[in-house]
Amino acid sequence: MKLKNIAYTLVTGAALSLTACSPDDYSLGAVDYDSADLVEGVAFTATKDATNPNIVHLKSLLPTSYNALWQHPQGRDQGPELDLKIPFAGTYAYRYGVQTRGGVVYGDTCYFTIDDFCADFVSDQLWEYLSGGVGKSKKWFLDLDANGVSRYFAGPLYFKGTNDSWLSITEGVDVGGDTWAWDADWNSVAGWAFTSEAKDFGYMEFDLKDGSNVTVVENDLGKTMKGTYMLDTDNHTLQFTDAELLHESVYDAAIESWTGTLKLLSLTENTMQVGVYRASERCLICYNFISEDYYNNWSPTVVDTDVTPTLREDWRDYVEQKTNKVITYKLSSDLAYDWCGLDGKAKGITSTSIDGIEDLTLVLNSATKAYSVTTPAGNTVEGVYSLSDDGVFTFDNGLPLVQLSADGAVSFKTNYDKTLRILGFDVDDYSGNLANLWLGLQDVDDMGRVYQYVGFQFVPQIAGDNAVKYTASLNYFDTDWVFSNSENVFITGDGDYTFSISAGSGADGQKPYGIYLDVLKVLKKSPNVDITIKSIKVDGVEMLGQKNMTDENIVRCLGDVNTTARRYILNPWGDFTSWTDMFKFKTSIDVVVSVVMDSGEVKFKGE
Repeated sequence: MKLKNIAYTLVTGAALSLTACSPDDYSLGAVDYDSADLVEGVAFTATKDATNPNIVHLKSLLPTSYNALWQHPQGRDQGPELDLKIPFAGTYAYRYGVQTRGGVVYGDTCYFTIDDFCADFVSDQLWEYLSGGVGKSKKWFLDLDANGVSRYFAGPLYFKGTNDSWLSITEGVDVGGDTWAWDADWNSVAGWAFTSEAKDFGYMEFDLKDGSNVTVVENDLGKTMKGTYMLDTDNHTLQFTDAELLHESVYDAAIESWTGTLKLLSLTENTMQVGVYRASERCLICYNFISEDYYNNWSPTVVDTDVTPTLREDWRDYVEQKTNKVITYKLSSDLAYDWCGLDGKAKGITSTSIDGIEDLTLVLNSATKAYSVTTPAGNTVEGVYSLSDDGVFTFDNGLPLVQLSADGAVSFKTNYDKTLRILGFDVDDYSGNLANLWLGLQDVDDMGRVYQYVGFQFVPQIAGDNAVKYTASLNYFDTDWVFSNSENVFITGDGDYTFSISAGSGADGQKPYGIYLDVLKVLKKSPNVDITIKSIKVDGVEMLGQKNMTDENIVRCLGDVNTTARRYILNPWGDFTSWTDMFKFKTSIDVVVSVVMDSGEVKFKGE
């Protein structure tokens, strides 16, 4: 990549010792320059800017057919001209090289001296975020402590695509190419992509005191390094000299470079993400850091609001049943998880799940308080639980970590204190048994406050009551929007079902406006269901077949929610309002339908 006339914001302190670099591609041939030819004043120049002596202009004097290479205090670059902005006084080393037909040739190390400090070059807010500002210092910690707690991020490192950068991570720009994310928590990478145990990994301390100095204390590697760093606020990169990015030991041999040029993916007053390239199975590994102030002042205290899920008074009778002491739950195959508000209500945020998560099994024994959890891979965790009067489970041995979403953003686990909260449950209309149980994992903001839950929907596996039952009803409303409804009919499979509305049950039978039949929630498990109208009798007189009233002309659509299948027999907004008078009744309206749970195609697509 050629960079022309690019002004870099950087800082460094003492003279630097530099090593040669090679371009990605070149052809070997006869060498037409050697090191002795690459002399300042003959092959290149280094001159200070006339108006600002803290700017140094580097310029190649050789023909443009020779690609100029520069090793300088701010990194390595290519191009015939380069401008360096040096904020601090000091003596700095640089080297000039060229790409020839015979390969890369570098001259001897040269030096230039900066006499004064230029505050303008470190005025960008990112300098203050990183170091605290001129004359100050600031410490940064990997976001994982000895107790296995990550305070801000889900864990100490994430995985990103090779094209991800400040633009995609901080600014949300679609940069294209290899961009993706796995925001892994520590438990999911411990032992293979990260250290096998939680510990105090040390810290990085950046300062702006007579230079840009950095001290890196790496407890996992047993060493302390003192060096300098460069922050490029234009291109969002971070570079180290005589020091390395704080990291754990397991990746020490797998990363292309711990020094530079490293991608700065995000930086705020309290958080920083730095990307390094993994050499094999190439990707960007994002190391997550938090400031010393955030590290020391963060508290796991959760909600600063009185909003909590409201459970019905008899909730224990369903969760810890008096007759069925042992309940086996499985994660719902329809909706395994959702994001929920502080009141426990689902938000309807969808995400692609990985295959097989419905095999996640939870067994609770309310008599002995024993529990067991078996993952889809067959791993089991057992222990003893307690259940508070607020509906909070505490699992003494925790729960196994199971990734649920394809993007890695959702995993089944407990909170840091081994708890999950009951967010709510439903009761089966037909049997009166527990239909599902939602357990909530706290989702916290950058101050450790709970602002929502990740809810996991578990379905009890109750012997003898596993038949699918869907509540259905026939609904009539008059021109005053007064409703009459049939008794609930439970759809249990293929077959014929009859619905009846009687006069005097609410609405005026002489003022029909709309009639519809709903089967609730049937489209969750049976998206190809079909409901065929076989008979419509008004006061005992068959109406089907009159005035083009056929099954084909009666609307199939979705109900008030997209899991409800609706037949709009009399649709006040439809094409057959001429049927209205046919539904004036004195005694009853009776409708017979035939249900096929799998017709082979989607029949209910919307009104």
